Amino acid sequence: MEAIECIMTRRSVRNFKPDMPTDEEIKTVVEAARYAPSGMGRQTWHFVVVRNKDWLDRMNERVYSYVADVSKTSNLDRNGAKGYSCNYHSPVFIIVSADPQYGTSNDDCACALENMFLAAHAIGLATCWINQLGKEYCENIRDLLTEAGVPEGDMVYGCCALGYAGEEPTSRKERSDSVIYFD
Repeated sequence: MEAIECIMTRRSVRNFKPDMPTDEEIKTVVEAARYAPSGMGRQTWHFVVVRNKDWLDRMNERVYSYVADVSKTSNLDRNGAKGYSCNYHSPVFIIVSADPQYGTSNDDCACALENMFLAAHAIGLATCWINQLGKEYCENIRDLLTEAGVPEGDMVYGCCALGYAGEEPTSRKERSDSVIYFD
């Protein structure tokens, strides 16, 4: 897939098939993240790939108890009869974290996540950016993050729900006219 086409056609998916992507597909997505730009080339990020359904279920139960009612309602609406799942029942959940002492950690992790989303789309996988494990909730699930392998002291800056799309994503909203040219 051409790079520009990949960028223009990628959509967030909130309905995943239970089928597990191959190890090679997952590795490709994570490798793409490792090649993202980072402030001063520090690459302070960490990527934890979770495929353990029991851990995902426990994480979702814990996150559910902390998220605001509006977030629960929105997520429940999107999941329907499947019930609450902050990762929309994706079979793979990639946690992206970094040491918050570096001023560019948030930006670095955002670049890595975007690389994951684009790489996944290019090879036929679906993704959705998940931010519910961020700063607000990170402390409340620290034991689960540690169990999964997120280094102590790291902040979760975003997560990637990954899998095969359960349905075609809806078409993207009209793009805002937010470009200003100054000559």
